[in-house]
Amino acid sequence: MGLVEIATGKVLSSFSVFLFLTILLLVVARRISTAILLFSAQSAIITAEVLATGFRERLAEAYVVGALVFLIKVVLIPRAFFRLVDRLKTPRDVKASTTPTQSVFIAAAMIYLSYAAVHSYGQSVRVPEDALAAAVALILTGAFLMVSRNKALMQMLGLLVLENGIYLAALTTTYGMPLVIEIGIFFDILIGLLLMGIFTFRIRDTFDHLDVSKLRRLRG
Repeated sequence: MGLVEIATGKVLSSFSVFLFLTILLLVVARRISTAILLFSAQSAIITAEVLATGFRERLAEAYVVGALVFLIKVVLIPRAFFRLVDRLKTPRDVKASTTPTQSVFIAAAMIYLSYAAVHSYGQSVRVPEDALAAAVALILTGAFLMVSRNKALMQMLGLLVLENGIYLAALTTTYGMPLVIEIGIFFDILIGLLLMGIFTFRIRDTFDHLDVSKLRRLRG
């Protein structure tokens, strides 16, 4: 293993520490705007990981993918979320079903489980263990946010965090997917967000709130 690969591996491990930090901050965020900013920061870190992986593997298309990740996930999606929050004119608290203390313990447990899950896999193949553990932790965190948050906007954000984890796992294990697949994934994300935004407006217009937990009353 060359010096460049060793140095890049250390950089990826350092990025993973910041990803774990965004996870802990996300689960204790009390306002939707704070969660959006944390998602943007998380996506910026993943952008840096894409560029670092492209530099290590000498993949020219990785720089195009990195630019797309930055444009879509760091700039466009957070901006769209902020506009959505302003237009909906609803209370901006996240309405969690767990307390901040409980959320921190759950997040810490998910990070521990992520390391335990990838430890044996990381030793058998040439995969940065910290980066893969961060990817698994992001997937678990996204699922946790979707289950524990009652606001539709936070559940949308949880889905995006989960997608960040899946993307990072694919990047870590395959060292970059073909460019056409990356572009297809980005378009899937945008179409999904568009549909979820439409449903969010319909929920607000019909029930005058975005608390999806109250929709259980519709069960016959």
